[in-house]
Amino acid sequence: MHFRGLARSACAALWLSLGLGPLACNLISADRGAGPNVLLVTIDTLRADRVGAYGARDVATPTLDGLAARGVLFEEAMASVPLTLPSHTSIMTGQYPPTHGVRHNAVFVLPNDAETIAERFSEAGYATGAVVGAAVLDSGYGLEQGFDSYDAEMAKERSTAAGFFERPANEVTDHALAWLADSKRPFFLWVHYYDVHAAHNPPEPFKTRFQTHLYDGEAAYVDQELGRLLAALEQKKLLANTIVAVTADHGEGLGEHGEESHTYFVYDSVLHVPLMLAGPGVPVGKRVKPVTPNTGIAATLLALAGLSPLHKTDVGDLAPLWREGATGTAGEAYAESLAGELDHGWAPLHAIRTDRYHYIRAPRPELYDLESDPHELKNLLPSKQAEPLEIVKSDESRIDALLADSADLKQVAVDAETRKRVEALGYVVPDGKAVKTGADPKDVYKLAGLGFDVLALSFAKRYDEAEKLALKGLELMPDSSQIHDTLARVYLETSRPALALPHAQAAARLSPGIADYRGQLAYVYLVLGDLPNAVAAFDEVLRLDPEHPGGHVGAMWRVKLGGSIAEAEEHARQALANDGNHPEFPERVGEVWEALGEYDRALAVFEQGAKDYPNYPNFHMRLAIQYARLGDEERAEAERAAAGAAGDNVNLRNRLAIAYAARRDFEHAEPIFRAILAERPEERSTKRFLARMLRETGRTSEADKLVEGVPAAAEALPPEPPTETPARG
Repeated sequence: MHFRGLARSACAALWLSLGLGPLACNLISADRGAGPNVLLVTIDTLRADRVGAYGARDVATPTLDGLAARGVLFEEAMASVPLTLPSHTSIMTGQYPPTHGVRHNAVFVLPNDAETIAERFSEAGYATGAVVGAAVLDSGYGLEQGFDSYDAEMAKERSTAAGFFERPANEVTDHALAWLADSKRPFFLWVHYYDVHAAHNPPEPFKTRFQTHLYDGEAAYVDQELGRLLAALEQKKLLANTIVAVTADHGEGLGEHGEESHTYFVYDSVLHVPLMLAGPGVPVGKRVKPVTPNTGIAATLLALAGLSPLHKTDVGDLAPLWREGATGTAGEAYAESLAGELDHGWAPLHAIRTDRYHYIRAPRPELYDLESDPHELKNLLPSKQAEPLEIVKSDESRIDALLADSADLKQVAVDAETRKRVEALGYVVPDGKAVKTGADPKDVYKLAGLGFDVLALSFAKRYDEAEKLALKGLELMPDSSQIHDTLARVYLETSRPALALPHAQAAARLSPGIADYRGQLAYVYLVLGDLPNAVAAFDEVLRLDPEHPGGHVGAMWRVKLGGSIAEAEEHARQALANDGNHPEFPERVGEVWEALGEYDRALAVFEQGAKDYPNYPNFHMRLAIQYARLGDEERAEAERAAAGAAGDNVNLRNRLAIAYAARRDFEHAEPIFRAILAERPEERSTKRFLARMLRETGRTSEADKLVEGVPAAAEALPPEPPTETPARG
């Protein structure tokens, strides 16, 4: 944070008295170049009808209401897709999803040759910055193109038991203000607030004030933070020369059509979003009535800033809609959801929204007359009257024309950590093609919620509940590869690999194109000691995804089947090269070297991992094990102390005790074994290894009693289960 010689005491006193905080004073001076600044704000999951300027009552959105009063409000603004990443991609490119090709969260990436408004602003000499509030918009999905700074740092821990990787609005605002403090040129800044998205837990006083409508409380909290951001710009005399655009990526079902959240439907409840602009070149107090795709924001902001348009857009400049004489212009917007198709094999949904009608292409198509039926409750198509059929014919032609040139569905592989973070936000992360059932989403959508509930329970380590719900889900959806996959995870994480096997096999069979499912099956075989099948499954992973880091880690095991160390070294190199900066993969490479008896290689990987990832404590425990094996007790105990909470990991402690015992250092080994059994009396591997040690020290009767009833097994540990998402390693 840089201070610019302001009279900070007076400034701080003023803004603290308004509850706006000292960062509001820490902005750059007004000595900037010519040309308007541009601030784009996206409020995730905000419905238009929960904003005061759109007629909502008993809400608290004074900042948005004030912005609408001093600018243009689009009464019927429509998002293009009820999913965060593809919708934001449309906002940034001016293209509908079939054109830009990003059709779902996490598994699509905007290609480098795509063009974004950030790139256009950067080319024009603007400082470009982004601050996003959730992992679903992390860098790596292509939206960072054109930004000098793309701030997507999230909390390391989940913010709720269900596992939401996000940061609150006040932190987003603080980071935005900090970025502005360092910018000396005209700026294009994108600020993304995620709080309105479920789960809803607004801070006080909003939690108490809106205790029966927490969704509105989150909106009120974000509105306050947006007010703090705008007030800071006003304080520095920057706001008058800043174009401000605010919209949402999609809305929220809130129970309409039986949908509490969003993703699988394309009704107005999840498509109708706020859209307002204010600032240089924008008239004051204007309301635009026709349907307006918020995909037109890109072209509009570039035009207002005096920059040339993007090379290819589906929706152009929206300014003609607010000019005199434009009131008769008819509006039209396209929307889609392929989530049901990609996640579960259901039918895709495509829609055309006009000023009066909303048509949804589905196995049982729907058409609603919004003049007489604004809540979309009466489908006109079963009547088969001539007028609705003509409307459908016209809308079908529009959809076909847009889809005719659609980009290929190019899904990308997802690493374990990204899958964990995005699934934790409430989204399914598909990889490959689900088995197509062609089901109409309105007939089966409730089953998708059941699958997420199973996932959330497993994240929360409520394994008994997760297992029961998963088994119930499989009674309803026996061909759900995702529930089979999650249930296999539950069984692995609760040390029941034999139960995991049939579910891992089912997931791989039902979705043969998903590398992660095949990887999980390979891991189950590995834990069960079936090395030939494990290696064959890892080979299949690499066939599906040649850069899959978990597949390369698994392929190292071929050494046990007669493969060469040189081949294993190449797979280790590939795994480390494609690890996506996730320390779990270097850890697993070292772990396999250790299991193969290549201790020098294991030690080298763990030492390098500790340097590359100083905040990842598992490497300290891994080093403690290696030093114990080498007889360096002092360094082993130092590394164990440095491991912190990782030093409590049962598997790693077990391995540490085994390393000590292998050198007949029973003085250090025995207390560790006994501490584990005090916590987990039925830990089989610990019982077996302690029994072996007891026999070697002449305590045979105690050893026999300890392992009484414990199945015989080879006295070697399987690879340690990966944390939460074993599929990729």
